[in-house]
Amino acid sequence: MPDIPDGLFPGLLIIPMLAIIILAHEFGHFFAARSVGIKVEEFGIGIPPRAKGWRWKNVLWSLNWIPLGGFVRVKGEDGQDFDPGSMNAKGPLARGFFLIAGSSANLLAAVVISIVLVASQGVPTDTTRIYINQVEPDSPAAEAGWQPGDAIFAVDGEDIDGRANLTAALDASAGSETPITVLRGGEQVETSITPRENPPVGQGATGVLIIEAYLSDISVGSVEPASPAADAGWLSGDDIIAVNGEQIESVAQASSMLDAAAGGAVDVTVERNGEQVATTLELRDATIELTEVAQDSPASDALLYAGDRIRSIDGTPLTDADSLLTSLQEASGAEVPVVVEREGREIEVSLTVPKIGEEENPLALIGANAFLEPWQQLAGAETRSNRAFDSVPVGEVIPEGLDQFWFLLTGTLEGLRETFTSAPDPDDFAGPVGMGQLTSEVITESSLPVWFWIGNILMVISVGLGLLNLLPIPALDGGRLVFVIVEILRGGKRVPPEKEGLIHLAGLALLLALMFFVAFNDVGRIIDGDSILP
Repeated sequence: MPDIPDGLFPGLLIIPMLAIIILAHEFGHFFAARSVGIKVEEFGIGIPPRAKGWRWKNVLWSLNWIPLGGFVRVKGEDGQDFDPGSMNAKGPLARGFFLIAGSSANLLAAVVISIVLVASQGVPTDTTRIYINQVEPDSPAAEAGWQPGDAIFAVDGEDIDGRANLTAALDASAGSETPITVLRGGEQVETSITPRENPPVGQGATGVLIIEAYLSDISVGSVEPASPAADAGWLSGDDIIAVNGEQIESVAQASSMLDAAAGGAVDVTVERNGEQVATTLELRDATIELTEVAQDSPASDALLYAGDRIRSIDGTPLTDADSLLTSLQEASGAEVPVVVEREGREIEVSLTVPKIGEEENPLALIGANAFLEPWQQLAGAETRSNRAFDSVPVGEVIPEGLDQFWFLLTGTLEGLRETFTSAPDPDDFAGPVGMGQLTSEVITESSLPVWFWIGNILMVISVGLGLLNLLPIPALDGGRLVFVIVEILRGGKRVPPEKEGLIHLAGLALLLALMFFVAFNDVGRIIDGDSILP
């Protein structure tokens, strides 16, 4: 029997969240009905069976046992009652207003939530940095003193605003000594470098691997018992704010510095409950683990298996991806001994390496794939991260909130368009169970406050529910609105209520079938242990 997934409690938050959004929808219908003289017979909180009811201002207010939203029951919604106060006794414009009011309330709620989130949290930053991930030995970057985690800030006095801009600047200065400013720990460091005109394959003009990334926060998630992170005193929820005394402003920066610290001790400052705590993290050497070995390949012929950790090739210890590729290239066309760690034991096998061309991938030629253990795996800790936020001036909060809402609205409309114009993937759909999984995953994996994600998910659901209900599908508000429009176009001649009712009944049956399918798919995803996040 599968284990209950982590983060079950955060997932249960979807129940009150859905209730809030559905009640907002129904209050929209309620106030619209009262404003046009349609009699509201019952406003239900939750889904029947009824637990308790009372009358107030000639309306039955009911509390029901199933805590999923609510409903509004108005006079004449069965299509047979034409008495005064009945929905059927009203003109098409009044009925149309009643039908769109629920979705309008959802969209209005999303606007309000968006403005509140912008006012309290700000907006995701657009600021990016180009971080140095790895420095090749004996390269111009190594001679200039560049380090993993440094950010390339300016070339010859011109600010760098992207990878393409950096490449163009380095190409233009190839062969000439060039001043380059790097950011290290939030401070500018002036360096001088001569980009190579004909660099070694895969090293580039300066001899660095770079990562372009947004400014972001990083915090500790779960910590494995008896791990280096546990020995360092790390706790879940700690924010990583400095590595070797240098201020951290991005996940990419922290990862570059901590990956480079493999095989030794590194000082890491964390913030815990508003206080800074100095820790020392002892990391073992990183190993290269095979993740895939193709059948009938040189790697499989050498009896290499997925999960093996490669220690050395032809006597050369492997410390990073570059050393792996270089060792394979040097062994091109030869048979070499390879030492791997398998189930805690070192085993030596013999690998015949095919001839490797200059532009060919050595790993692909031997029929394998591999990855270098990241620092999190070495430390025995998971991390949470999130893009940093910029505060918004008071006078710009409402316009920015409207912009954020408009971005979500247009994105949702585009998603609906793609759903109806192309073959949809079943995994693209999610019901209440899937939304609960989404809530659990984003809350447990993000460093942002829980209230922020609750607000964002409420906004997403509110926009989705509002737009879905306006689709011209029988049984939905949009499907009923179609009959109102037909009535207007026919000069006031209505479709017989019994025929309209049958169409809505058929639509309801299809919607229920779709709901069961989506729920079955959501449960299957959780049982299989798959994430709902892309």
